[in-house]
Amino acid sequence: MLLALSVGVLGACGETDMGPLQVPELEYGVEAPWPVSAPLPPVGPAGRLIITNNLEDTLSLLDLDGMESPSWGELARVPVGLNPVELEGPHLSVVSPEGDFYYVGISNYVPGSGSGPHGTHGSGKADGYCLKLDAATHAVVGSVRVDPNPGDVILSADGRTLFQTHFDLLKIAEVARRGGTEAEMDSRMAILDARTMTRTAMVPVCPAPHAVRLSLDGRRAYVACWSDEVAIVDLEQADRPVRRVKVAANTGTALRPLHQPYALTVSPTTGAVWVSSLASRAVQYLDPVTLTMDPQRTVWLQGAPMFGAFTSDGRTLYMPYQSVDSIAIIDAADPEAVPGEIPLAPSGCLNVHQLMLTPDERHALVVCEGDHVGPGTLHVVSLEERRVVKTVQVGLFPDSVALLRSRP
Repeated sequence: MLLALSVGVLGACGETDMGPLQVPELEYGVEAPWPVSAPLPPVGPAGRLIITNNLEDTLSLLDLDGMESPSWGELARVPVGLNPVELEGPHLSVVSPEGDFYYVGISNYVPGSGSGPHGTHGSGKADGYCLKLDAATHAVVGSVRVDPNPGDVILSADGRTLFQTHFDLLKIAEVARRGGTEAEMDSRMAILDARTMTRTAMVPVCPAPHAVRLSLDGRRAYVACWSDEVAIVDLEQADRPVRRVKVAANTGTALRPLHQPYALTVSPTTGAVWVSSLASRAVQYLDPVTLTMDPQRTVWLQGAPMFGAFTSDGRTLYMPYQSVDSIAIIDAADPEAVPGEIPLAPSGCLNVHQLMLTPDERHALVVCEGDHVGPGTLHVVSLEERRVVKTVQVGLFPDSVALLRSRP
C-alpha cells in the first residue's frame, strides 16, 4: 500500500493533466555574497581609520579630516569576511605603505556564533585566513589559508611580506590532555607574500604566539609568547632559526604561565622591545643588542597592559591597560619614574585594547572592546590636555585601529 502511494505521489509530481510539470530553475545565490555598498569619497589628506569589529564581521571607517567636527563619526561600516552567514571574527589589520590595499586576519574563534568550530579567543578549531582587500572598494582581492586562531598581522616596511601569528590556546590544552611535551605546543608564524597571497614559510615559534613586531632593520621578528617568553626569529637565514628568551627570572609554563606576554611595542629610535604581560601586569624590557631582559627597566601597572605606541622621538610610551582602563605615560629613559595617567573609564571605555597616535602626535586614538554585547568605542585623547575630547561608538568588540593614508 505504501509503495503504491509513493508511486502515485511521484507520478503526480512529474506530470499533470496538461502534460509534464514545468519546474522553474532554481537560484542558488548571487555572484557576490556581500551587498555592494555605495562608493565612498576618496581618502582625504589626513587619512581614514579602519577599525575591526570582531563580533559582527565589519569594519568601521572614519575620516580623520573631520575629527574636529562636533558630528564626527563613522563614515561607513562595511562587511568583511568570506562567509556572510557565519561570524568569522576579523582580528587586527594592517595597511600597505602605498595605501592601495589592507590586510585583515580572520580568526574563526567567535563565541556564540552558532554551530561550527568556533570558540573563545584562541580556542577555535577551524583554520584561519589572511584577507587582502582593495582600499578603495573594500572588496576581497586575495586570501590565504593559515593555521587556527590567527593572532597578530603586520607588514614589512616595503609592504612585500606579511607576518601572521597564531594564538592557539586550544593546541596547548589538547597537547597537555594527551600528555605531550611543551615543544609539541608550539604554534607557527606564517610568512606570506603580500602580492600573491601565498605562503612563503610557516615557522614554529612558541606556544600561543600573539603580537609580532620587526626590528628596526627588518632582520628579526620579535614574538610575544604565552609561555612567558619572547621568540626572536632570524629572518636573514633560510631556515629562520628561533631563539627564545624568558621574560623574567620567575616564569611558568605554557600551560600555567605567570606573566602571559601578549603585546609588544618597539622603540622607533633604540629598537628596544617593551613586552606587555597580562597576568603579571608588567611592561618588560628586552635589550635589542644583548637580546636579554633587563628587569631593572620593568614597569608595573595596575592592570593588564595591551597594545601601546611610542612617540617618534622614542622618549614616551603611551601604554593602555585594562581593569582600570587607563593610559600609562611611561618615560622610556627613566622607566622607574611613576607613570603619568590619562583615565579612560569616565569617558565610557571598557576593556581598552589598542592605542595609536595620530600622524601629528597631538592625539591618541584608543579602541575599547566594550562588554562584547553592546557597541565598543573609539576615544580621541588630547595628549597635551591629557583627557578624552571625543568618543565615538563603533561595532561589537572592536580590537584594532589602523590608518589608511591617501595615495600620492
